[in-house]
Order: sequence, then C-alpha cells, then structure tokens
Amino acid sequence: MKDVSKPSRQDVVDREGAGRLTASRLLLWLGGATLGLLFLVGVVNLAAPRAFARLFAEPSTPVPSPAPAQPQAAIVDQTGYSFPSPDFIAEARAYLEEAGYQVTYHPPEELTVNFYRTLPDRGYDLILFQSHATSEVATREGEDARGAIPPGPFLFTTELYERQRHLGLQMSDQVRASKLFYEDSPELFAVGPRFVRRSMRGYFRDTVIVIGGCQSLAAPDLAQAFLEKGASAVIGWDEMVNLSHNNRAVLHLLEAMLVEQLPPAEAVESAMTAVGPDPGYDSTLRIRR
Repeated sequence: MKDVSKPSRQDVVDREGAGRLTASRLLLWLGGATLGLLFLVGVVNLAAPRAFARLFAEPSTPVPSPAPAQPQAAIVDQTGYSFPSPDFIAEARAYLEEAGYQVTYHPPEELTVNFYRTLPDRGYDLILFQSHATSEVATREGEDARGAIPPGPFLFTTELYERQRHLGLQMSDQVRASKLFYEDSPELFAVGPRFVRRSMRGYFRDTVIVIGGCQSLAAPDLAQAFLEKGASAVIGWDEMVNLSHNNRAVLHLLEAMLVEQLPPAEAVESAMTAVGPDPGYDSTLRIRR
C-alpha cells in the first residue's frame, strides 16, 4: 500500500504564501497595465485632434509682423491765449506729420495746471511748447522778490490766478502767479521745476522737449527737472526772445531735426546759424541733455 500521509502544517503555510505572492504579482501587473493603457489613451486624445486638424486644415496664411507704433507729437499752444500764431502752428504741424508723427494740438483753453500734471502720461515722443515762460517772479505792491526766491523758470498756463486755488502747490512753490510782459496782463498760474518733479504723473519716454518761450533755459532747473522725468533733451532760450524770431528759429530747428534728421544738438546749431541770435535781446537757443 502507498503511504498516503497527511500534509504537514508547514506545507500548508508554504502553499498559502505562494498563492498570496502570485495574487499580489498579478494585481501589480494588472495595475501597471491599466496605468499604461490610461497613459496611451491620454496621449491619443491630445495628439489625435491636432493631427486631424493638420490633415484637413487649409494652408495657413502668413501673418505680417505688426507695424511699429506711430510716433506721437504734441503742440502746446499757450501763446495763442494772447498772441495767436496760426501760420507757425500750421507749418510746425506739417513738418511733424511729414516726418511720420501723429500730432495732437492742445489749444490755449486746455492749458490748466491739471493739464500739465498729466502731460508725461500722454506718451508723446516730441513736445513743442509754444508758450510764454519766465524766470522772474510776479510780486504785489511794489516789493522786489528777485534774489529772495529761486528763479525757476516757470511755464505759463492759461488758468487765471486765484489766491485760494492750488494752495498746496503754491505753498510748496510748485506753481506761482505770473504775468505776461504787456500792460494790463492778467495774472496766470505758471508751473515750475518743483511741479515737474513732484506733481507730474508718470514719466516721459525719451521725449524731446522744445520750449519756444522767453528765458526757458535762462536757468537750468526746469530743463533738469524734465530730464529727471525721462526727457532725452530740452531745447529753449537763454533770455527773452521776440515771438517772430522764436517762430523762425523753431521752424528751422524742426526742419533740421525732422527733414535733415540731425541730432538735436546739431539741429540747434543749424537753426542758430540760419537765424542768428534774437536781434533785440541777443538770446540764443540752448540744449540740455
């Protein structure tokens, strides 16, 4: 007879362990296969729409590169408040437009203190101030403040002066009451270097600034304030200037910069060679950079 013996307890334990190991391996294999299948499905879902789109799409049309932004220029016509120069404005505008600038004309009625406050944010590449300017201080009752107060220069607005208006700006010497150089001139607010530094919003973007006004570079502080605000060059007069002489010089300046494409410093020299100093005041155009 065969000896059929009952399996030992150890044999049973070994067999159960082997079975569990096989089941675990099978579960791991099934899990890996499932993950692999999910990965393939994801790849197909991502790639297939693009492949079909490329297969059936019409040939693409080349997209042209965006055109460079048109340069921006402003003509700020403060002198039009008292001495309009329509022919000069038209010629200056023509030079700018022929050179590719989009020109914005700001008439006298716009030129308040708040207008000047927002000027840097307007994004101009060139600003032509056709504006009265002064390095002298308006005083009352015959008192002499010259020498006691820094000279500026200050750019005129067309906003009539009121003692109780812009008090903070007046107390910090950012704006002053100023008068034009003719009899019975009204007092107007004028903005100075401290206003440019403290109250103008934003920054100029390498703007070329031309100030066609008396004494606009008689002292350096206003030009320096504009440079600190981002201007690349400031051009103006070192003393009083007759309006007609200013207009001739500025038109020669624009022609030299925009038609002959001279750098600003060379354009100033060219304009002064063409028209010479002001015959009455011996003033000349200057540049600060």
